[in-house]
Amino acid sequence: MLHFAIDHDYSICINGDGVDFMQLSLQAMTGDLTPSLALFARVVRRGRRIYYTVGNHDIQLEHFLSDIGPMNVAPFLNLRSGEKRIRIEHGHTYDEMFLKYPRLYWLFTMIGRWSIIIHPRFYKFVHDLNHDIIAGVEYLQSGFKPRSERMKSVTGEFIEGERQCFREGAEMAGIRGFDAVVFGHTHLEGSIGLSSGVRYYNTGSWFGAPYCVAIDQGEIWFGPVSDLTTKGDPFPRKRPEQAAALG
Repeated sequence: MLHFAIDHDYSICINGDGVDFMQLSLQAMTGDLTPSLALFARVVRRGRRIYYTVGNHDIQLEHFLSDIGPMNVAPFLNLRSGEKRIRIEHGHTYDEMFLKYPRLYWLFTMIGRWSIIIHPRFYKFVHDLNHDIIAGVEYLQSGFKPRSERMKSVTGEFIEGERQCFREGAEMAGIRGFDAVVFGHTHLEGSIGLSSGVRYYNTGSWFGAPYCVAIDQGEIWFGPVSDLTTKGDPFPRKRPEQAAALG
């Protein structure tokens, strides 16, 4: 994606958890960051910017990330493109389970760290198990009401597998005057329309087949990163001097 952004004159927004402080060793992080730093420098030499919105796995590294060359680190990014205003943030601050049970999240984060060392497929298994346990806790808290019954009072679309709190969070962010909201955090990619008329995008996770949004002059493209690298720029009319964003 970095090479694509450089070749097509995009600015970049890394929407949280780009550096996994909780689950990677210092050696692994250094190995991942070193080749990226040279590409970050190339982005800046082309007159573009790099933004980094902090996620739940890299909160402790906020000040460290601020010192990495030209990176602009912030808790969220408000972007104006054409006639549209777009809100970009990681999304963990809307996660009810993360806020209510931080120790449980920390436990599964540590389990995830060891599962990565064992094998990526085992990490995927642990990640899916984490989703199942959270669903079970919500089931108990609701008084043993199945999800279908709990969702009867809620109208509108949902990203498959995503919990209600994230759509509500996107609604909350959107009504502040935004036309679109972009989250990550849930590892579940998708795009839906909200009742407020706002469009909600979730770019999922870098683990597996990553998705992203490309933004130019108020138009938003959403899809797999592999589509960008194989099919080319979704905005071929874009001129090099026009500001654009990729996140």
